[in-house]
Amino acid sequence: MDNFEKVERLREKADVTYDEAKRALEACNWDMLDALIYLETLGKVKKSTVTTYHSSNDGEDKLYDVEKTVNAEERKNKEESCKMKVKKGWDKFIKVCTDNHFVVKHKEKKVIDIPLGAALVIFALGWHVLLILMLISLFFDYKYNIIGKNDLKTVNSAMDKVAETADRLKKDFADNTEEKAEVKNVEL
Repeated sequence: MDNFEKVERLREKADVTYDEAKRALEACNWDMLDALIYLETLGKVKKSTVTTYHSSNDGEDKLYDVEKTVNAEERKNKEESCKMKVKKGWDKFIKVCTDNHFVVKHKEKKVIDIPLGAALVIFALGWHVLLILMLISLFFDYKYNIIGKNDLKTVNSAMDKVAETADRLKKDFADNTEEKAEVKNVEL
């Protein structure tokens, strides 16, 4: 159906002038149902007693386009929400790295005190060597802590337990060595 026929049908159904029907259709992108509802809202036509209206395929396309738009908006909002969560997490991580320091002590004297972020970068670059050095240094009375604004008691308590375990192993080793030396002295 061409636009002229639509104007004529709307003019007949709504009992309006040709110009009113044409303006309503143009305002509603040539959709008959939307134009009839538009004219009703303007008070140009009585509300119909007919309970069903049929529209052209253009309306279905609009509905489909609206659904696609809504889905695209929801997807965009979810992506933005995910980006915001990542950004907040990253910001929190940076704040923890700058507000706290990695401290190495030897017999309660600070040997190293660097920002936690720098310590993590250094550890990431040479973790295989640093891990071995850190474990060996525990046997020479070195201790590790993280100090600063954040409450890192669980991390510090874990590092303290590792240091205590190293002290216990060192003491057990020393005791076993002394016992073996005593046994050798007795045999001689």
